[in-house]
Amino acid sequence: MERKILWLISFALIFTLWLKIESISKLNEKSASHTSSGQMSDQQSSEAEEAASLQDQANLSGESSAEEKDYFKKHPVTAKTPDFAAIQDVNERKKAFFSFLKPFVDEKNTQILQQRKRLFSLLTMLKKGDSLSAKDKAWLSDLRSSSGLDKVDNPKASDIKDLLNYIDIVPSSLVLAQAANESAWGTSRFATDGNNYFGQWCFRKGCGLVPESRDDGAAHEVRKFNDARESVFAYIDNLNQNAAYKKLRAIRANLRKDHDPITGLALVHGLDNYSQRGQAYVDEIEGLIQYNKLWRFNTQNTPKVSVN
Repeated sequence: MERKILWLISFALIFTLWLKIESISKLNEKSASHTSSGQMSDQQSSEAEEAASLQDQANLSGESSAEEKDYFKKHPVTAKTPDFAAIQDVNERKKAFFSFLKPFVDEKNTQILQQRKRLFSLLTMLKKGDSLSAKDKAWLSDLRSSSGLDKVDNPKASDIKDLLNYIDIVPSSLVLAQAANESAWGTSRFATDGNNYFGQWCFRKGCGLVPESRDDGAAHEVRKFNDARESVFAYIDNLNQNAAYKKLRAIRANLRKDHDPITGLALVHGLDNYSQRGQAYVDEIEGLIQYNKLWRFNTQNTPKVSVN
């Protein structure tokens, strides 16, 4: 009898969890299917504004770096943005959404891994007692500055180790889940009119789209990007640089230390500050990852160099 009761309790708990994930996914699908006019829901707008305010707290400029601008100019995006609102079948819309954004995530993460490889190489040189070139020192100094760290004229091994916590990949599963949530599966006004899939702000007049719900006296705009790739790149930079996501970077650093894969299901617990909804928002993003099996989009490619 006791064994039967325990089995029934376990079944009830599993069924309740399944219903929660199911409801989260349907909520997002419903949101996407009813935003063909390009308007974000009040909830999504609030979350986007909270994320942007946190970016402002981190003193981020909201602009692409000169290096990225040069890269974008040399490597223009050729993929045409799908009309997601016109895709009536929910599964087909999801497939188109993931297929469209995933290459940009891979592109950015590849760049980050190249930076990490260079950091490991410079770290090895310092451990051997070799001197760094002026070019390498300038690169390290600029990288530390963009990460919110003090510039250094003569970097030490510890200065490079600090950078490794900021210069690291963000798994596709997390990027795609947040993009789906924040842009209503690519149908929000900010996504269709501004290629902004994450609700990022800017603070120069004319730099973006003026939110319809903006408070009187507020000067921010929702940043307008040239294409979806720029939005993805800026979002990953935000998670890597913003002081609000220190917890996320700490989780990722511990995964590296333990030689475990970096996953969205792990890093999502560092998004407490992304929305005023706190843990409820974290649970929602986690549910999106689980329900849509977004971990299947993750790729791992780690330089095999010790930093100890």
